[in-house]
Amino acid sequence: MSRVSVPCHVKGTVALQVGDVRTSQGRPGVLVIDVTFPSVAPFELQEIMFKNYYTAFLTIRVRQHTSTHTPAKWVTCLRDYCLMPDPHSEEGAQEYVSLFKHQMLCDMGKVLELRLILRQPSPLWLSFTVEELQIYQQGPKDLGIWFQVSPTLPASGQYAFALQSPSMTFPKWLSHPVPCEQPAPLLEVDGCYDLNLLSYT
Repeated sequence: MSRVSVPCHVKGTVALQVGDVRTSQGRPGVLVIDVTFPSVAPFELQEIMFKNYYTAFLTIRVRQHTSTHTPAKWVTCLRDYCLMPDPHSEEGAQEYVSLFKHQMLCDMGKVLELRLILRQPSPLWLSFTVEELQIYQQGPKDLGIWFQVSPTLPASGQYAFALQSPSMTFPKWLSHPVPCEQPAPLLEVDGCYDLNLLSYT
């Protein structure tokens, strides 16, 4: 399935203090990052990709458009997703992560804004965040196009080919067989006709 990158604006992180803020023992154990999409309409989120940097747990909240009469609400779509199996060790600390919409706790349609809540309970790491954040929505569906042999014979006695597709509209001269000024080439293999290459409707 194709995907399209969504342009976004990542705001600066906001640290929530853990411990006594009046002493050096107090340190930020939770970071909040807001992601907005100022240049796009509400969209259906397909995938979130980023590089972890010593974040142990990730919670994601989404603000979705509901209706013109109801204010947009924040909903938790991912809760305490584990990025580091052991917050005190290096495993998973700098891995690339992809999160897909089927992993979310709610529908990811009509997205207006995201809020990433990062948590690192270990005192071993001086800083933590997520980097190279990319947001994707579903791209346009692939349009199947194929050649089909018309069962009617034009005046030239040769088969005419037409492009056909269930989801595309072609000009009349493409979607209907037309008489050929020059004989159309036959499907010929080693001097004989291969009927398996012809598709009749």
